[in-house]
Amino acid sequence: MPSSADTGPWVALQKEIESFVQGLSHPILVENDAQLFDLTAANWRLSVEFGKLILNVWNSGRSIARRVEDVAHCDHDRLGVYVRKPGGREASIVEFRESGSGEARARTAGRAAYRRQLLARLQHEYPGWKFQRVSNRSDREHSFSAWYTRGIATQGRTGWAFLGLSEEEAVAAADDVLAFALIWLDWLRSRTDRVVMTQLKLFLPPGAVATIAHRAAYLNPRALKVEIFAWRAGEASPSPVDLRDYGNVETRLAPRRQADLLIARHQARLRELLGDSGDVTVMPDPAGKSLSLRLAGLEVARIEGLTAPRVFFGLAESSRRLQESTHNDFRDFLREVRRVRRAGRPEPEHEYYRLQSERWLESLLLKDISRLDPALSPEYVYPQVPAFAAADRGVIDILATTRGARLAVVELKVQEEINLPLQGLDYWLRVKWLLNQGKFRESGYFPGRELSGQAPLLYLVSPAFRFHSTTERLLRYFDPGIQVVLVGINDSWREGVKVLFRREVGR
Repeated sequence: MPSSADTGPWVALQKEIESFVQGLSHPILVENDAQLFDLTAANWRLSVEFGKLILNVWNSGRSIARRVEDVAHCDHDRLGVYVRKPGGREASIVEFRESGSGEARARTAGRAAYRRQLLARLQHEYPGWKFQRVSNRSDREHSFSAWYTRGIATQGRTGWAFLGLSEEEAVAAADDVLAFALIWLDWLRSRTDRVVMTQLKLFLPPGAVATIAHRAAYLNPRALKVEIFAWRAGEASPSPVDLRDYGNVETRLAPRRQADLLIARHQARLRELLGDSGDVTVMPDPAGKSLSLRLAGLEVARIEGLTAPRVFFGLAESSRRLQESTHNDFRDFLREVRRVRRAGRPEPEHEYYRLQSERWLESLLLKDISRLDPALSPEYVYPQVPAFAAADRGVIDILATTRGARLAVVELKVQEEINLPLQGLDYWLRVKWLLNQGKFRESGYFPGRELSGQAPLLYLVSPAFRFHSTTERLLRYFDPGIQVVLVGINDSWREGVKVLFRREVGR
């Protein structure tokens, strides 16, 4: 157990945060400028566990866990703290705020100003059209976000939906914009009988255009027509984007041969570290310069370097170099992770148990991918495949093939995620480009296997009751050439993955 000297600073920080929150009339929790929880309606707890301060917040719909590291800033109605997500390498900031604080009022005012400017620009660009339902009010029941200004334009019985994004919004808002736009269009169609809406217009800051345009290029043109415009508030006419320039995402694939050579090079060191243990998985990094050692998906050690390799062990944010004097610590660490990170544990809040849940699920599926679908072949299954498109790095959860040699992209989520279909589409379109260019054979994937020329399958996998309510509605707008299979598994997947349903989504 940590000594009182070890835990003293964390207890002091815990009391500082709790005291601050208790002094707020209506506390909320904010991350990336988006409200995560109303703390008057959610459960939350700060606790010192194994020398770390852990924040847990949950309600009936979701839960989060963050490791709290320090105070970032504080004033009379908001307290920012540095935190790390489970398994995260980079610190971020969450804020405890008074609902309706000065910063929140400033953000509301900024969004109102953007809404007015967008509406004025639309009225100038589209004379004779009537603009209705123009709002950026949050509505969680219908999955409408305050990040975006949304509305409908009508002229007689003809109409189109629109959605605008200010460049002042968080990065996450740009990534999610197409999902929220489709949800808005779908909701309008379900409630507007007298107006025929076949179009969706998006007004985006230039930096958000490429990602969204690549996705929009794979929507079903028979279901809707998407038009994208690059526009910043205060600028003149929006610039139309030609979607014919998008859809083919030139992608670089990390060579597989280099990874295999790296594993072979460190075989002796791996045997020395792990002995005959078969529960630790060895994963090469994308650059082929280090190895990640994972136990049930959780990284417990890394081997870095080629000529004079160094070994580090422990969780990422507190790892130590393995030396003669720390060998016992390494063995004790592995023993404790093995004790905690297994099915049926009575300590679900322990960080060894809850960190990197998706990688834990991934590690179970790697043992036999045909658990998801008997059509999938267990012969070649690649986890965490890096696929680089320009400066953007994407990591495919699992890349596999069917028994008929058709590629399959498997995207995993263990928590509800509104953008899951569009994130899966990102990886699918990269894999399709790589397949069309013959890059898999060139990079050493699927040796001895002649891949089918058919477009890849896209599997979206989640605990059955964790799919967002909008998932299938979004998928109905995908191009019918994209074959999507939803796989719902049991909530207790750690005890063994069981498929509760598997169905191709009809469009």
